[in-house]
Amino acid sequence: MRRIRWEYVGIGGGITILTVAVVVVLWSGGPASIFTAIAMILVFGGMGRILYKILWQPKINTKRLQKTGIPATAKILKIEETNVAINNNPQIKIIMSVTGEGGGVYTTSCKTIVSKFKPMPYETGKEVQIKIDPNDEKNVILDEG
Repeated sequence: MRRIRWEYVGIGGGITILTVAVVVVLWSGGPASIFTAIAMILVFGGMGRILYKILWQPKINTKRLQKTGIPATAKILKIEETNVAINNNPQIKIIMSVTGEGGGVYTTSCKTIVSKFKPMPYETGKEVQIKIDPNDEKNVILDEG
């Protein structure tokens, strides 16, 4: 059975509702309503873009990297708090050192959620498994699989 991709349902639904609203405003208001329609597109389209960047893009990126990312090992240099909590579990930013394919070392970071009930699984100096985006070596996720 095929799984429903709810993030795409939400994006498609938002675009459909905005389109219908603009058509209704243009149809019912006549030529003068074009400015209202443009304002609706700018305001609600901008809100949709912000929601996409905050909610859906990170999920889509993580799923893509889980499938197509290049496995590698990174050394944790620093752990920072982000002052964000999801379901009362804190989000942390991990700054790490990665050795690239050509032997060059570079620094990158990623964010992850840690359970407040379990001891911290990450510590400075520890090596972790990551997946690197083949198109952008700075785009990494922790390989928790």
